[in-house]
Amino acid sequence: ALEQAADGSVVAYLVADTFNSRVQRCAPAEGGACTTVAGGNGEGSAANQLHDPSSVALEQAVDGSVVAYLVVDIDNHRVQRCAPAEGGACTTVAGGHGEGSAAN
Repeated sequence: ALEQAADGSVVAYLVADTFNSRVQRCAPAEGGACTTVAGGNGEGSAANQLHDPSSVALEQAVDGSVVAYLVVDIDNHRVQRCAPAEGGACTTVAGGHGEGSAAN
């Protein structure tokens, strides 16, 4: 996913780092530094853990500031909404009841 400023310029790249169970926010410059913005506390199902995240999207305010990261946490069968602060707390906004075909 791309984090963009209000003018459309790229501020950062967001990477679902599946095998390290974290989401990385990386500077757009070549070789840019990355920081962990969700997960990164080992594989698991606690609020501060992910288990094989597969994609990430942004919830942004009109001014372009990040409100939250939305993470598909595939092996926990849930979508997490994570605060933008480094290592921010996450809450489950969909799923989280195990594998299945029910509406929840």
